[in-house]
Amino acid sequence: MPAQRPAFRALSHRSFRLFFIGVSIATTGQFMQSLAVPFYMNELTDSNFWVGGSAFAVLVPSLIMTPVAGIWSDRISRKAILFGSFLTQLACSAAFLVLFASDQLTPWLMIGIQVVVGMASGFQWAPTQAMTALLVPPEDLLSAVRFVSLSFTAGRALGPGLAGLTLLYWGPGPAFAVTIVGFAASLLLMAPMRLRVAAPVEQEPFWLQFRHGMEYIWRRPEMRLAVSTSFVVAGIGAVFAFALVASVADDVFTLGDGGLGWLTATFGCGSLAAGLYVTRHGDRHLRSRVEMAAVGVYALGVLLVGATPWVVFGLLGYFVFGAAHMAHGVTMNSALQVQVDEEYRGRVMSVWLMSVLAGLPIGSLIGGLLGDLVSMRFVLLLFGGLLALFWLITVVRSDGFAGLDVGAE
Repeated sequence: MPAQRPAFRALSHRSFRLFFIGVSIATTGQFMQSLAVPFYMNELTDSNFWVGGSAFAVLVPSLIMTPVAGIWSDRISRKAILFGSFLTQLACSAAFLVLFASDQLTPWLMIGIQVVVGMASGFQWAPTQAMTALLVPPEDLLSAVRFVSLSFTAGRALGPGLAGLTLLYWGPGPAFAVTIVGFAASLLLMAPMRLRVAAPVEQEPFWLQFRHGMEYIWRRPEMRLAVSTSFVVAGIGAVFAFALVASVADDVFTLGDGGLGWLTATFGCGSLAAGLYVTRHGDRHLRSRVEMAAVGVYALGVLLVGATPWVVFGLLGYFVFGAAHMAHGVTMNSALQVQVDEEYRGRVMSVWLMSVLAGLPIGSLIGGLLGDLVSMRFVLLLFGGLLALFWLITVVRSDGFAGLDVGAE
């Protein structure tokens, strides 16, 4: 059984504390905007395919840029990369606000800005994950990893809730404005951060360095397991909490304007509840057991949302797979962070993020197309069934998720 550690020790380090608060604020604003864009796209087009396309436009550029960010994170200042990402996204949020206020925000302009947002966000997630190890000593790394996941989850819970009310009463404009304020505040908060100096990495050609990172992962079955599982969960599970939530709210439960905020906020509350538990008690459980439970519960939650027309059960389903999503994300993040050598950290975390970013746009396009051709309820039941099948196949294997326990103490 893994040894227990003080759960909140990472927050005793000032630079990490500033990082945690800053990222939490920025993420809250990001999720307000990430809800406002599909909401307004759905208002303009009334098309699941366009809604899925808006997600595709932000996720694919992010996927392409993530390996670049991972390699840069092993070469240059991770703080500088993150600040550049936040500044670019702030400018995009300003463009959304100005175009919306002047009634010139067309679907194609939204797609274009989303492409730039995606490129910028590709330089956000890898340095965010890799920077954690430079803000705390090694003995506090797992505590810090959980808090970074919690910061994402707090934004996921608060952002959509605020966005739902904002969209209902005032429309997308204020949501874009809050995103601008969130990025600006986070940049000011994180400016005084001090990072430990990372060990120098041999300056190889870009694609050679990326190939070596991929080979490093391929030689380790436990890392391949984490990457492949994350791809599957993103493509047929998390897609309903991100890219297709507006379609679920509109087509499955007819919640009306701003109603999708209730689904995403409930998902966030489930994630937050699980996050608080994992942050405090995560060391009590083997990662393999947590992941086995998380994927199974995720599938049940998606199936519950698709199986009933009653909103109360839909909210329950979103709460359930929100909790599973948090447990899954922390488990994958922790497993990789404790296994990777520092010189490969940026590349390994970028490949893991690529697996998520690849799954989401693929799932959003396929799910959006099937939602238009058949129904979004059919998509929920189909994807939930596939996720349950993946869980069953993995569980009946002799080792299941045991590879995730490599490096546990």
